[in-house]
Amino acid sequence: MKRRRRTFLAILALFLCLRPGAAELDLADSHEAAPELPFGIMRDAVQEALHLRFVQAHDAVSRAEPDGRETLETQLTRGIIAYLQTHWQTRQRPPAHVTARKLFAQILQDGQRQLAESPRQGRLQLLAGLAAVFDALLPQHDAPWTPLQLAAQGRSRLEKSLLSHEAMSDAHLGLGMLYFVGDGVPSLVQRLLGGTALQGPEDAVHHFRRAAETGRFSQDLARTFLLQLYVAEKRYPEAIALGQSLRQAYPGNGYFSLLTGRSQFEHGDKAQAAATLSALATTLAERPETLVGTDERFDLYYTWGRALLDTNQPELAFEAFRGAINNDPRTTRDESLWAKFHLATLYEQRGSVETARQLYCTLLRERDVDNLHSQAEHRLSRLGSRRCG
Repeated sequence: MKRRRRTFLAILALFLCLRPGAAELDLADSHEAAPELPFGIMRDAVQEALHLRFVQAHDAVSRAEPDGRETLETQLTRGIIAYLQTHWQTRQRPPAHVTARKLFAQILQDGQRQLAESPRQGRLQLLAGLAAVFDALLPQHDAPWTPLQLAAQGRSRLEKSLLSHEAMSDAHLGLGMLYFVGDGVPSLVQRLLGGTALQGPEDAVHHFRRAAETGRFSQDLARTFLLQLYVAEKRYPEAIALGQSLRQAYPGNGYFSLLTGRSQFEHGDKAQAAATLSALATTLAERPETLVGTDERFDLYYTWGRALLDTNQPELAFEAFRGAINNDPRTTRDESLWAKFHLATLYEQRGSVETARQLYCTLLRERDVDNLHSQAEHRLSRLGSRRCG
């Protein structure tokens, strides 16, 4: 009996000596399946995109593709660049959001297959999670619930990434971005399918700040989303401070100047807002690529015009509101109607009574916004104009 027991123990000892420990297996898997991420190259590419230098951004990614072979990292970086092009550049062929969606879908497909073999890989969870969240924020999804499904999938992946032994800090970027996912999703669909996938503002601020402090490639991207959040939540002093910092880092990107100027205006610093937006308008006239989105250009001229009116600069305000109408996004925005109203009052001051009357009459044929119709009718009565036809 004792001999049999000694034999069993000897065989067990030999087996344990030959078999690597659990920790050694984890390290072996990590060494083979998770080569060091090219975080420096990914960061450089993202920063080039934030400068609006998209060709250089793609060139930076190419340097991380030996022999032209794509990796999940380079696919994700190209997808992020295309995501930024969707908002900050026009006339891509194919459209940038289509390119981004294909890249993110490929990452999710390849990542799912690799995760089935290595579910504990924090790197894979990070890449698949970020791809899902960025995809959720792209426009024109086939079904209204798709963004919320992607958000839920992304959150699960990113949380696992943070809990992995690699602790991928860039996951904080994606977790913060969940704040924006519900913007284009009907509230009923949110309640039915995805409320728990979204992020409250305070949690989102926490995640963006963590990414900005500790992210290995997402620092300035996190600051960009944090600026958008501050503006959306009307946290204007924080938006102004962060916007000024991003303006200095990326002077050629007019989006940061626009959000800074808008925040200054809403915070009550009309003179500073007028100066910020005036500088942006001057730059835009020289370099149209500084701010290409129609909505953004309208916001620039409309907010600038209001700031100029409030600081008693009617001549410049007249030109600003004309710029707003010339860049009218043709949507149902209330500001489009008010831009016409302010321009009509300025035509009055310049003595162009008939032009002012035509604008007031045009407004009365549009939908009413607050007391817009009553103000237009009051102005018409002061002009002694005949009734609108």
